[in-house]
Amino acid sequence: MNATVMSIFNGQAIRLAPLQAEHKAELAALLDNPRIWEFTWRKISSLNEAEQLVDTALANQAKGTELPFVMVEKASGRIAGTSRIMHLDSVHRSAEIGCTWISPDFWRTSVNTEAKAALLRYCFEELGLARVSFTIVERNLRSQQAIERIGAVREGVLRKHRITSGGESVNNVIYSILDEEWPAVRANLDYLLKEKYARSSN
Repeated sequence: MNATVMSIFNGQAIRLAPLQAEHKAELAALLDNPRIWEFTWRKISSLNEAEQLVDTALANQAKGTELPFVMVEKASGRIAGTSRIMHLDSVHRSAEIGCTWISPDFWRTSVNTEAKAALLRYCFEELGLARVSFTIVERNLRSQQAIERIGAVREGVLRKHRITSGGESVNNVIYSILDEEWPAVRANLDYLLKEKYARSSN
């Protein structure tokens, strides 16, 4: 498995591009928003913490342990959010798509769906993975509904899986998509992007 960074993906609404140092200031400013962290185990409460989060992503990218990306709105050039391919396992041909954080300005738009479609296509069709997983905090029902809508399968709950900076234990729900499920998921994503979101934007 050759886990090289994919080239820029051009969708209908966004460009999905590898995270670069030049993105740091704008992305950190986007992430310095308490609404983004309301239903996550991680809590970012200052611009400095947001900058550290971007620095960590860049460092892991340099080490080859993660592939972080930014979602850039094509119409405005604004960064809409970020996501990563992580926990790459070449032996078992698996990875996780996570650290997906999107500005509230772009919630309930096609941005997240376009990004997921591009990342999943890369995982299954370029990297040849057998399994891609997603980890979502149990109380984050909005994100669970979004991942179920594209066709991921709920596998179960990891109890007390993460501890927040405030000391609270949170449960996480695990979802996955397998390689044999990918054609149906891809067709569903195509439908959502070509029909649902295309209609809503007209």
